Amino acid sequence: MTRLTLEEHLASAPPSVRRAMHADRQNLLRGAAAVTGRFFAEMKARQEPEDYPSAKTFRRAARSEASLRTLLVTLERYAPRLSTAAAREVRAERYAQRSRKGRGDVSQSAAPLLPDIGRWPPLWQSMMPGLLTSKLSESSRRRYCASLSRLARIQQALEISPDPSFYLAFSLAEALEADGVRQRSIAGYLDALIALAKHGGAPATGLNGLRRMRDLCKQRAKMQGKRKTDRIRDLMERGGFEEIIRTVAELSDQAAKSQRHSSRHEASLRAAVLIGLHVNKPGRTGDVASWQIGRELTRAPDGVWELSWEQQKTDIGTGAGALWPEICELLDAWILGGRPDRFVNLRYRELLDQNWLTLSTTVPPSKYPSEIIKRHIGVPSHDLRTLAADYLRHHDPASAGNVIAAHLGHRSRQAGEEYRALAESDAAARAWLDIREQIRSGAP
Repeated sequence: MTRLTLEEHLASAPPSVRRAMHADRQNLLRGAAAVTGRFFAEMKARQEPEDYPSAKTFRRAARSEASLRTLLVTLERYAPRLSTAAAREVRAERYAQRSRKGRGDVSQSAAPLLPDIGRWPPLWQSMMPGLLTSKLSESSRRRYCASLSRLARIQQALEISPDPSFYLAFSLAEALEADGVRQRSIAGYLDALIALAKHGGAPATGLNGLRRMRDLCKQRAKMQGKRKTDRIRDLMERGGFEEIIRTVAELSDQAAKSQRHSSRHEASLRAAVLIGLHVNKPGRTGDVASWQIGRELTRAPDGVWELSWEQQKTDIGTGAGALWPEICELLDAWILGGRPDRFVNLRYRELLDQNWLTLSTTVPPSKYPSEIIKRHIGVPSHDLRTLAADYLRHHDPASAGNVIAAHLGHRSRQAGEEYRALAESDAAARAWLDIREQIRSGAP
């Protein structure tokens, strides 16, 4: 069989690609000419735009993982204006195939929404129907069940009575503290046990005992102080939101300089848009993880994105309205993923009802957004809510309480009482300074 020459392989390639590869023929990867020729022949056969090939073209031109890698490296070198974004889908397929072969193609079913309660004490299992039929939100029930599973393991290890009581709560709290759990989190665990006892019909005496221990943990938490105070102080010393915005700019620059089909490009863009959106409107990490394109995040034909959602914790709606122009640009870049700008409206329609962080039907774990933010900024996402409240409080302390409650989506006055108290303290301090200056100047 006669081997084709370089020119024959590249007959279907654009002239600029042929010239560039011919001039550098000594450095071409093995098989580069053949796979590149097949690639451009497929593009022509499908009548695809010269700068945006489809995943099908990559799939048919490069039949193996090795040939796909050769094709992508070649295109990055000799056809840099051609978008390789669609190849990311094909690379993921090839990696998945390799992974399935390594595991013997064993499939795993998704985890149930609620944990298996078979290892709970029988008494707690009997109370479970009351918790499931309560008016608690689905997210609260899942959180409580996860906490109760850990408490059940501790109860069995300690071999103490599962009957709701102050002694049970004290023993569980002591064991959690020994494991390094902070008092505020221990109070959260006891809240789960209180909810189970309350909705499961436990006697009032035992329920009151649980509540006393829970309240004691909350008092201890106030005495301990919050670790996030030190984290916020450190972030403020590094520049606060200025430092965060610099991080967003650096991530955007990393994405621009990386190959458009690479995981680095995708990860950098995801982190940039996630952090940038938190500067515009910080949501709770569980809410952020669940947002969908076309539902919570919507895009108008003129390119303006809007954000509104119902909070899982409070069951009330909140939102940012029209997002800042810089955030809209980041969202456009994120959904395009290296595709030409003119495809943004088409891409938006393709992604309707998809999760905004995975750009698929897959919903990431609730803490996933916070983990990404902490990796790049050094603090969890909830600290950005506190940082925003601090900025608002110092900007206008007289009205900050109500503004903070609206910005952070607090359901009640009590939920934002700590921020409100700080704001009122700042307002009083400023008022006293004004009075002092008036006394000094002799003004009435």
